[in-house]
Amino acid sequence: MSLNQRVGLVLSGGGARASYEVGVLKAMYNGKCAVAEGTPAPEVFCGTGAGGFNAAVIASRLPGQFPSPIEYLESLWADEIPREGMMRNNRVYRKRLDTGQFLDIPFMWRRPLKSWVLYFGDLGLLLPELTSRTMKALFQGNFASWLDLSVWREISPMQRLISESVNLGVIRDGELGIGPARVLRVIATEKGTGRPHIFKNADFTEDIGHKAILASCALPIIFPTVDIQGREFYYGGLVMQTPLQPAVDAGCTIIHLIHNEPKAEQQSVNSDASNTLDVLNRSIAVALAATLERDLDSRRRVNAMLDGFSRARSQTNLDMLDYIPEAKGYTRVVVHQYRPKTMLGGSKGFLDFSRQNIEAAIAAGERDAAQHDCAASGCIL
Repeated sequence: MSLNQRVGLVLSGGGARASYEVGVLKAMYNGKCAVAEGTPAPEVFCGTGAGGFNAAVIASRLPGQFPSPIEYLESLWADEIPREGMMRNNRVYRKRLDTGQFLDIPFMWRRPLKSWVLYFGDLGLLLPELTSRTMKALFQGNFASWLDLSVWREISPMQRLISESVNLGVIRDGELGIGPARVLRVIATEKGTGRPHIFKNADFTEDIGHKAILASCALPIIFPTVDIQGREFYYGGLVMQTPLQPAVDAGCTIIHLIHNEPKAEQQSVNSDASNTLDVLNRSIAVALAATLERDLDSRRRVNAMLDGFSRARSQTNLDMLDYIPEAKGYTRVVVHQYRPKTMLGGSKGFLDFSRQNIEAAIAAGERDAAQHDCAASGCIL
């Protein structure tokens, strides 16, 4: 095994479906995934959306720490995210004006005052907003504001989850040579320009570090944008669902890429989709999957070119890089792909953070990684 090998993880977005990544990582780190055996431990972590959260959690934990990075990540998904304490909501978002809470007898018994405070607080926030939208629709013909559903979800649970589970100091140290090397790249999209913004280790300061992860997870229409130093950011998956290139740029020679959507031929935009948000999510996923395939095809061509150069050098003693200097910056990269065989989450889609759904996705990821077949998965070797 070459001492120059550098292993990286590339984790895609997908809301609750990112729990699938936890299962794949469990198999990899526990010796159940054959292709991960005999290679160095990953030290580059790139992610988008919930995959960015997963990458940040792993990068903020030291290898010898207890519990281990993957055990801690699994505990967050399996035990913390499904429900926040005695609240009805999960640890990602809270539904505003949740009238169902008044029919939840155990909840009302535990938190009678809190439930009314939250309800009237929501009412005070939503009434002016909805009135303003109605006036714009009636007098200006502006119905676009009604498409923004983010006002119906409060994201303070996600803010607390990120701040409690991600150690920013450890992330910053990871690329400074303090302790084991840990390179982190989290992708967000800048509002207005639509350009990807890659947050690196040094960007994870106390002021903006947690906001960067929150911004990467901010699905448009569903969650509000995040202001970072005067600029607004949202879900990075709109421009880079599986950030392969940042991992290559970080010097990876082996990449484990985990995508939370099945291949295009294994899914249909309309199949098993019972709501508009899920249809929108799947449509975006199909479009971005095509972009990923182009990136992978490009990487295959680069590998083939470098292999050709190597054969030419061994047979003719000529270094083709002397004749094609533009190719000197390219490196051969092995990419192992992991994808579910079916759509995760069923009809409830990427916002189903129930314990049952998360545990099923983790189990599917662990099973798929243990049975991983490079030829069937289309890995780049």
